[in-house]
Amino acid sequence: MTIPTVPALVVPEVFSRWLDSRGLIYQILVDFYGRKPSLSLVAQWRANRQMMSIAAEMTEGGRELKRYLWGQAPSCLPEICEKEKTEYMRLLNDCTVSPFAAREAIQLGREQEFCNELSELYASAGIVFKKCSGEADDHISIELEFMAVMHERMLFNSFSVRSAMELLDIQERFLEEHLLKWIPQFCSLLKEATTSPLYLGLCHMLEEFLPQDLQMLRAWKASLESSASTMA
Repeated sequence: MTIPTVPALVVPEVFSRWLDSRGLIYQILVDFYGRKPSLSLVAQWRANRQMMSIAAEMTEGGRELKRYLWGQAPSCLPEICEKEKTEYMRLLNDCTVSPFAAREAIQLGREQEFCNELSELYASAGIVFKKCSGEADDHISIELEFMAVMHERMLFNSFSVRSAMELLDIQERFLEEHLLKWIPQFCSLLKEATTSPLYLGLCHMLEEFLPQDLQMLRAWKASLESSASTMA
């Protein structure tokens, strides 16, 4: 009897570096799009110089954030955080119904029931979010967190080409069918609505990173398909 083998997962260096970095970018985006910029949150990222350096290497938006977060004197941080909290509530509060609201349904003119479709999608991937502020399932922070969770799952629970491919497919489809369908419009409107260095930097990071991430997902998927066919 022949026992079928499952191709082991081998990650080339070019993809390994991207995998080591992309989770960090998603975490920055989730933190600042999903939470008011408290003093503790800003201090946490200011202290993480190595991580912010990685973000700065990957995107121009990361470089803007690094300059802004590190360029402030510690004594100025409480005042800056209060100012950015006010801007967060104006721009990104989940209840916002303005043209630049951070929700997919609002950006694409979809019915409220659309959130049920996303909830089912998350559940089909085995993910249930604990929402501290009652965020809608199509809020930017929840959609970005879905990608962050799927990244962690792929990074730590993919031991074969097959399992990696399954997780790659989910992330690729989510970027194509959701985030990249509405984020460009959202970013364009947000940039017109604010002069905040924090949210402009985050906006530029989001615009740059998501298309890059999709490109890398596709490239790694093609590499895995090639290696799997070679071993077949």
